[in-house]
Amino acid sequence: MGFEIYKIPQGKIMIAFSDKNLSVGTLELDPGKELSRHNRPVLESLFQLKGKCVMKFDLQEIRMEEGDYLDIEPERFHVHSNPFDKPSLTFWKASGDITEVIKKIRESSKV
Repeated sequence: MGFEIYKIPQGKIMIAFSDKNLSVGTLELDPGKELSRHNRPVLESLFQLKGKCVMKFDLQEIRMEEGDYLDIEPERFHVHSNPFDKPSLTFWKASGDITEVIKKIRESSKV
């Protein structure tokens, strides 16, 4: 299966690979946009490929710039945001089963 690209109101999600053990892809956030507060049942690892973003946690915000990486422990709620004036491109890796999350993404509009 090739790359899957899905348009969301905040930008685009690309899924490169997904099974019950591992899922990887990218999130492109448009300027001024953010995802809703969410969590994952597994370790989520992020690497900032291009631009900048801010990861918001309950009592903390972490600014990510190109080349920065961050591990988010399972079940930790967060908001992925781009308060900047240029698009943000983040590589994501979920180490475990997020098939229900992927299913919901796939039910959205495909580009």
